[in-house]
Formats: sequence, C-alpha cells, structure tokens
Amino acid sequence: MKRVICLILFIAMISSIVACSGGSGSSNTNLTGSALDILSKLDEDLKQTGIEMPMTLPPMEVSPDMSQNDIGLSTADFNRLVTSAASSLAAIGTFAHQIAIIQANDASAATEVKNLISGSGGYDSQKWICVWPEKVIVVESGAYVLLAAARADVVDAAINAFQSEAGTIGTVKTFFEHDGGGEIAPPGGEPITLG
Repeated sequence: MKRVICLILFIAMISSIVACSGGSGSSNTNLTGSALDILSKLDEDLKQTGIEMPMTLPPMEVSPDMSQNDIGLSTADFNRLVTSAASSLAAIGTFAHQIAIIQANDASAATEVKNLISGSGGYDSQKWICVWPEKVIVVESGAYVLLAAARADVVDAAINAFQSEAGTIGTVKTFFEHDGGGEIAPPGGEPITLG
C-alpha cells in the first residue's frame, strides 16, 4: 500500500512539474512570419502608443555578415541559429535606439541566441558615438527574440508590444543600463563612471 501511495505521489509531482514548465510561455507563441513582418507590426504598435523615435531608419533585414555589429551575433552563430532577422535603428539623434527581431530556427535556438546576444562579446551597447541607450534587453517567445536598446520608456513599450503580439514571453534579461548620469553598467561588470 505504501508503494502505491508513493507511486501516486511521484506521478502527481512529475505532472505538476511538467505543467509548470509548460506554462513559462517561452516555447509557445502567437507569432508567425518573418522577423521583418513582426518588426514592422511592432513598429506600428509602438506608433499607436505614441512612442516617438525620431530619425529612425525603416525596418531592414539583417545580413549574416553584418550581424555582429547589428545584433551581436557572429556570422557563424547567425548562420547556425537564425532563420531571419530585422532591425530598426537610429540614423542620427540625441539618444541611441534600436529594436530588432530575430527569428531563430526553433525555441531552443532562440534561448541560445538570447544568451549569446546578452553575453560577453555579444551586443555592443556602446556602439553609438557620444550617446548610449538607457536600457538594453533581450527576451524570447517561441523561436523569436526581441532585442531592444533605447530610452527606458521605449524599451518597456517594445516589451509590452512584443508580449501583446506573442501572447506570452520568457524572462526579460536586462544586460545594460545607463541612468543618463555619470555611470553605465555593462554586461556582467561593475558600473563605470563616465568622465
């Protein structure tokens, strides 16, 4: 009898673990289409919320040979993990901003893309001259990854638009913050005081 009860409890525990892990939302998504399609939709969603991003280039596809500079993935990693990618970034302005969508091969590839972008040697949050984004994040939904680098309000609006379109998203990873003052916090490092 004790063995039967233990077996029933074990099955119930395994069932609850499976149910909880399935509810994280990062592997299920309502998103379909290319990265450029989704980025164009997010761009429209942001405009409807009143978010202004002056001097922004229209959404464009990211090529493998430019992926390190554009989205923080090496050409080899792009070719291995990515189906399509698109980016919209500042042409010129008083603050740095970029929104990108990466369509990975599948959900596990999206998780790897998220980790590569936010890791050391990934996305260069300081690639602009004399300006920095206030906040840089990366988050996934199914095979899609959102990369947002901009003012905090723009980044937050991009996350909300991505979640609204996707239905569910994984954990948002913030890997760069600049408070507009004299310090920046690079990925995994101590804050740096600006001169």
